[in-house]
Amino acid sequence: METVFHTDPQVQLSSLYRALLHRQEHLDEFRQLLSQYPPVAEDNTEPLSASAIRETLSQRIRQWTGQPFGGLSAAQMHMWRAIVVERRIALSPWNESGRFASIS
Repeated sequence: METVFHTDPQVQLSSLYRALLHRQEHLDEFRQLLSQYPPVAEDNTEPLSASAIRETLSQRIRQWTGQPFGGLSAAQMHMWRAIVVERRIALSPWNESGRFASIS
């Protein structure tokens, strides 16, 4: 049976930001694990190896923050990868083209 966490997403995000900002090694590991996560596949499926990377990162976030964390979704992994690894950000989560804009 899978455990479900009911924690405020804003609290989780704030906790993650603090963990990444206060410890360089957390940010480095966050970036390294995200870089191993494959870009979006044409068929929008997540390979088993990608799922394992996603779970590893979610476990590390739980350890860094010391708080319950429900885990990152595949969509969140792609968003974080675009921001942290590829240095791109989404203009809008409702952007119809699904494309990202580069950060200068």
